Amino acid sequence: MVKNVYGKVWIPEAVFNEAVTQGKILKITDASIIEEAVGRWILKERIKAETDLKYAFLDENDKIGLGEKQALKLCKQLNADIFIVDDKEARRVSRILKIKPIGTCGILVQAHRKGLISINEAQEILDNLIKVKFRIDSIVYRAIIKELRKTKSPKNIPK
Repeated sequence: MVKNVYGKVWIPEAVFNEAVTQGKILKITDASIIEEAVGRWILKERIKAETDLKYAFLDENDKIGLGEKQALKLCKQLNADIFIVDDKEARRVSRILKIKPIGTCGILVQAHRKGLISINEAQEILDNLIKVKFRIDSIVYRAIIKELRKTKSPKNIPK
């Protein structure tokens, strides 16, 4: 779904290591899916030394992980508009850096707006995520459902 919403996604080495290398060790099924997409629509990019130095202050924040820190640096390096992240502290820092954070719920809304999924499909995905321990506040959940219902999607327009 991310591919259909955004086309290409750039990730730093630390995100690859967390999602693929560690994911495979932990036998997380998405690890192989992500690994297969790397080089096709997920592009692994190195943080340049000058970018790493310029944004070294991020390394002092012990509330966000290495993957998020590197991803923020990569966003700045690539002049990216959007940072895909669910972590609350990383979202806060991204706003300070003038990078718009979008999380899993936002991607579902975008997919619905593009007509890639219906309201029911989006809600089913959200419910399945919650079943596997995706943390979402009930107020946020209701706000997402409300947003989905007010959004006109080609999949929801009667023919």
